[in-house]
Amino acid sequence: MKTMKMGLRAEDEARARDLLARPFPHRPLAKGLAVGLMLSAASLASIPSYAQDSTIWLDEITVIGTRTEVSVQDNPASVTVIDQQQLERKAPESIAEMLRDVPGVEIVDASAAGMKRLRIRGESSARVTILVDGQEITDHSTYGTPILIDPSKVERIDVVRGPASVLYGAKAIGGVINIITKRGSDKPVEVELGSTYYSGTRGYQGWAALSGTIDNLDYRISGGLEDHQDRKVPEGRYTSTGRLDGTSFDTDDLYLHLGYTFGGARNHYIAFKAEQNRLSTDSWTDPDTLDYPITDFRIELPQRDRQKFGLYYDGKDLGPVLRNVHVDAYYQTIDRLFLNEVTMNPKVDGLPPIFKPQVVVTSTSDDQIENFGGTVQADFQFHPDHYTIMGVHYLSDGLDAAKTSTTASTGFPGPPSTTHSEGVDNAFIRTASTFAQNEWSFAKDFKLVTGARYYYVETELEYTSDASKAAGKNSDGHIVTSAGLVYTGIQDTTLRAHYAEGYIMPTLLQLFTDSSAGRGTLTYGNPDLDPETSRSYEIGARYNANGLGLDVTGFYTNADDYIATIHCGTGAACPASATASEYIYDNVNAATTYGIELLAEYTIPGTAFTPYVNGAWTRRELEFNEFDTYNSNTPEFSGRFGVRHEAVIGGFPLWTDLFVRAASGVKLSSWDEESASIQTDSLPSWATLNFAFGGALTRDGSATFAVSLNNLTNEEYRSSFDELPGIGRSVEVTARMKF
Repeated sequence: MKTMKMGLRAEDEARARDLLARPFPHRPLAKGLAVGLMLSAASLASIPSYAQDSTIWLDEITVIGTRTEVSVQDNPASVTVIDQQQLERKAPESIAEMLRDVPGVEIVDASAAGMKRLRIRGESSARVTILVDGQEITDHSTYGTPILIDPSKVERIDVVRGPASVLYGAKAIGGVINIITKRGSDKPVEVELGSTYYSGTRGYQGWAALSGTIDNLDYRISGGLEDHQDRKVPEGRYTSTGRLDGTSFDTDDLYLHLGYTFGGARNHYIAFKAEQNRLSTDSWTDPDTLDYPITDFRIELPQRDRQKFGLYYDGKDLGPVLRNVHVDAYYQTIDRLFLNEVTMNPKVDGLPPIFKPQVVVTSTSDDQIENFGGTVQADFQFHPDHYTIMGVHYLSDGLDAAKTSTTASTGFPGPPSTTHSEGVDNAFIRTASTFAQNEWSFAKDFKLVTGARYYYVETELEYTSDASKAAGKNSDGHIVTSAGLVYTGIQDTTLRAHYAEGYIMPTLLQLFTDSSAGRGTLTYGNPDLDPETSRSYEIGARYNANGLGLDVTGFYTNADDYIATIHCGTGAACPASATASEYIYDNVNAATTYGIELLAEYTIPGTAFTPYVNGAWTRRELEFNEFDTYNSNTPEFSGRFGVRHEAVIGGFPLWTDLFVRAASGVKLSSWDEESASIQTDSLPSWATLNFAFGGALTRDGSATFAVSLNNLTNEEYRSSFDELPGIGRSVEVTARMKF
């Protein structure tokens, strides 16, 4: 690092004055922003600041992508690391929000603001593996796994963009998110307090933690609360009041970590972690999606609770051949309550006007997911040019589901009628797998990383109250492979090529459960579904020197046997009693996705200004039974660009970040059964202007703050049909303290 001095240059001042003079929809806001930037730059004149010779994010060491310690720079896979500094500079509303600016990653909340999920490279959230400390969270729904983790207890987040089923298990077709929780602090006793205010939801979040290390024992106990009201959005297409009904939610979180270091070389570590997260959220429905005869659609999710207990052991540098050993095991339960009400007002030919037909379908699902399992991994170095890992993994994933459906009909000739049905299903997916990977330094500056994993999957419907189904078991075996080539022969540059396969078993919902939630029409489970598979090819380059950090990736992915719902009129697997208007899950779709992802930043010499850009160009073609389309609800262009400044003023580190988030419009095509034609909906492109700043309030960094001024131009926008309309002009203020 080199210490440099920075003054307000004439061209910087001229640029700021030019901003003041330009026409702007919200001139007072622009004027205040420009004046703030001028004062900030002027105050930094002759103040020591720091320019980096290398880019820290490419130097980050991670085990994601290879399950061995390697820097992002030299990783054969497409990986991103969100470290503690980045986490603390963002208002910790959700883990998903922390990953919004990772290229290829999109947020999905499927109408429920409190249950954010993630898509990677256009793949649905159900095809992305979510891990906490390397252990999977499962979710048997068509939506995918929500990330319900209190961000204040998270140390870092590692992301693999693209298939990773060889190393991280079935379901990793789109990618992997590994959330690593905090251990104890270095002090014997440390107290941490924090809070955030969100004007866009009139919400708040607060958390507290007690942590430390005493001799060989480290510990952390923490808790958090969060409450949000309906979000504020610009008046227009989605609301006439400025508030989006059905977007409130609240959550609370408890966390315990106990760790113990032992051994003569202090190279053995065991840990116990316990977590509890509880969520209640409302749901918003886009009125434009209410097709005849549906006139109202409501969802409530009053309970989404997760409890987990995990055990971990790590042995490091154990010997010249057996290098490392990792063992973990966990038990986890997820309790869910889902309520859905669909109101239909059909027109009946020949019926006198005095009659006003109405059908209300009320569905409930009260279920529990139970997981237990673990992983054993051993790292070997049989030869100086080879580093080999071998491991086994087991996961028992069970679902106890109790569902009800009530249909009430009124306004027809004759008395009102009501029908009611109940059902109970108890099912399991048990997965046992073994994996191996070898890193071979076969020539100077070349490394070849190859891996394979064999899955044995057993699905079982243990009990069902449905007389038309039969309890029983199915099993399947499958092998997936991966290969990566890394070349580091060019100074400060890494070139790479990567091939990976993805594999995902159908969910227990898709296999065994019949449900009327979401449509008002019954959808049958199908025990004969095949797994979904994918193959991905990547080439990439990374550069890290002279203040420039660059990571660019080109990828092509082909996925087959996608599971979708089809009408029973064309689905041979439907029960004999099924009607043509009902649905069943089937392997009927496929997808081809290709694109380019870019992360780049450059610290301007002689300054502490760092322009940057993170973005993706993505093309995704969906192949259905009836048609093929590129209108896949995925933006062709998306990303963030801006300029960041970091300095030390009077011994206090401070930072500012002026940036734009933007995305091209999206289109979504679907097949309309009634008209036997393609229907296409669209959303416009959008861009938001944002400004964030923060820093330390004490010289030792024990107290920090961060302020985010979001969507300064009050843009009305919606990123995709899977995400709620964005919050309008708002501010988020976060304060943290340690003592």
